[in-house]
Amino acid sequence: MNESVGETADGTVKSVAKVLDLLEHLGAARQPVGISDLARATGLHVSTAHRLLRTLVCRGFVEQRRDSRRYALGPRVHALGGAYLGGSDIVGAAYPVIDELRDRLGETIHVAVWDDGSVLEVCHAETTQPVGVSLRLGRRDPAHATAIGKVLLAWREPLDLEAFLARAPLAAVTRRTITEEGALRAELERVRARDFAIDEGELAEGLCCVGVPIRNRRGFVVAGLSVAMPAGRFDPARIPEWAAALHRAAQRLSDRLAC
Repeated sequence: MNESVGETADGTVKSVAKVLDLLEHLGAARQPVGISDLARATGLHVSTAHRLLRTLVCRGFVEQRRDSRRYALGPRVHALGGAYLGGSDIVGAAYPVIDELRDRLGETIHVAVWDDGSVLEVCHAETTQPVGVSLRLGRRDPAHATAIGKVLLAWREPLDLEAFLARAPLAAVTRRTITEEGALRAELERVRARDFAIDEGELAEGLCCVGVPIRNRRGFVVAGLSVAMPAGRFDPARIPEWAAALHRAAQRLSDRLAC
């Protein structure tokens, strides 16, 4: 294959890259997007974006809303995501551990991994309390605004961390979100020192979390584990207790990982 059939200098195929740009933008938007906005965001001509989207709609990877004619991710994307989650090593190892941890702490437990500057939730065990935390499985959240995200940032390779910080301004998700680079760097130092992170309303008002790293058998941080609860049940005096329980569970998960 060569440039004449759409291959770029680095060996990637242009048409495939364009399709992935469209899917990634639709996934990040979290709401239906119009054709003009999609074309502008991905750098495509409107006619090109329309042709690609028509194919994706036919295959079920994108759907077009009848009322607004806007586009959103389709069921085939969610099916592939479910297949990934079901086949993930960390997911297979996690469920018995997080179910037990949920029963012990009485709060929702989350496991998430790094996903290109965001955190991707791969499994959770929801609390049985009448008022709890319920977040959609497979959701992606900005890394700087979550306990797990700060854990994963704290142990990124230095070049990866610098690339993350250089990519775009740190968006304010709530009034408590850390948006200054210097403040985030200082927070990550604290996370590394105590081996856990805290989120007090930084992702969502009234939501608090404590998160710890999950390491593989070689000691590399491969995921994060957190306990999440409404702010009304978040007692700072219990943070050491929660962190210790999370660390024990994370160690069990590490022991169950294949590598």
